[in-house]
Amino acid sequence: MAGTGLTWIRRDLVRWLNGTDVKRCEDMLWMLIYIRDPRKIKIGKLALVEGREVVAKAEGTYPMYAWKDIWGRLKALRLRAKRSSGKQYLSGHRWTYIIVMLVATAASALVYLVFKRDKSEVYPVTKFEDKLKEVCANPRLPMLEYRGVQSFFEYLTRPDDSHCYSWVEFGGEKIPIPSQSEMECADEVRKTKYICFNEEYEMTHDPCLVYSFGKDEDNQFERDMQMFSCEVHAFDHKKVTEAEHVQRSEYWREHAWNIAAFPYDLPGEGGKVELRRSLDYIATTLRHTGRQIKFLKSDLEGREWILLQQVITSLHTLDVRQIGVRLHISSDVNKKTGEARHQYFAKLFQVFQGLQCAGYKYVMGRAVRYYKGVVRIPELGNTTYFPAYEINWAKVV
Repeated sequence: MAGTGLTWIRRDLVRWLNGTDVKRCEDMLWMLIYIRDPRKIKIGKLALVEGREVVAKAEGTYPMYAWKDIWGRLKALRLRAKRSSGKQYLSGHRWTYIIVMLVATAASALVYLVFKRDKSEVYPVTKFEDKLKEVCANPRLPMLEYRGVQSFFEYLTRPDDSHCYSWVEFGGEKIPIPSQSEMECADEVRKTKYICFNEEYEMTHDPCLVYSFGKDEDNQFERDMQMFSCEVHAFDHKKVTEAEHVQRSEYWREHAWNIAAFPYDLPGEGGKVELRRSLDYIATTLRHTGRQIKFLKSDLEGREWILLQQVITSLHTLDVRQIGVRLHISSDVNKKTGEARHQYFAKLFQVFQGLQCAGYKYVMGRAVRYYKGVVRIPELGNTTYFPAYEINWAKVV
């Protein structure tokens, strides 16, 4: 719309002004055009539409501020500048109203630029591989060596049980379900998250900030954490449907976001859009930059590997003290050739290496026994493993 109708109005209004302070009016109209459309934000090589909170101009990005209301009023006037023999068909009182609104828009922008800090919505993308090299150049814990598929499972099945001497459960409604595994399992699914309460992690001290990626149906983990006086932010693009941001209680807020390596909107069926956001974007938008996240919880059905990479690439933004995730191993690994399987686990093992170099000690690992199927590893004599594990890391402080 900005590229056609509003440009038309701009030309006719400038001509109507007959050279009176034309540049100023052109600037106002130019600004107004970009308030509405195209509102494109450049992120790396990707241009995406972000129309909710910010708009983009060539020389910077500014919040919508008071411009939304002004645009709505201007749109309501249904201005139509018709060029016919050089005559204008807009009434005088409407032109007066337009000019007043434009002046108000310019004034709002000026006030913001003078009194507010410029917040750029351009998010540089840090490649995980580059950050891995940087972090492991000076590792906080001994570097892990990948010697083949066996290295992955040796690490997965050998946590350092001695690091945490105090554990507390959060969440954990008992949900009895029949076993779906090829192995017999009479356990109940509790969906419990364990948090290390060693003194150095100061879990009983304020402030307490918790991130939860992927909600359970009962929301018990989020309820428990906010009752523990922690500020909880839950992220789930499938279960948060009322709005992009929902305030459940004073200390519990939810966001319709999914994790990604960089922020973008993914169009889906029926006109739906999946909002994918990086950890840097999340921290910046929620004003958590530089904050300490005492616990980061995840059950993302496979995208937790991206989240863990984001923890490493965002070390400069957030100080995540503990991580509790459900790790998933794709059952497709059983169909891979030896070389493809080697490459698959080598790539996943890089996440373990990055966490180790960044100072995260693997302190607890539990198999999730009710998932269907097993992972079979020919290189290890066709040894079978569960396709999912509950894993905890704690940062050495």
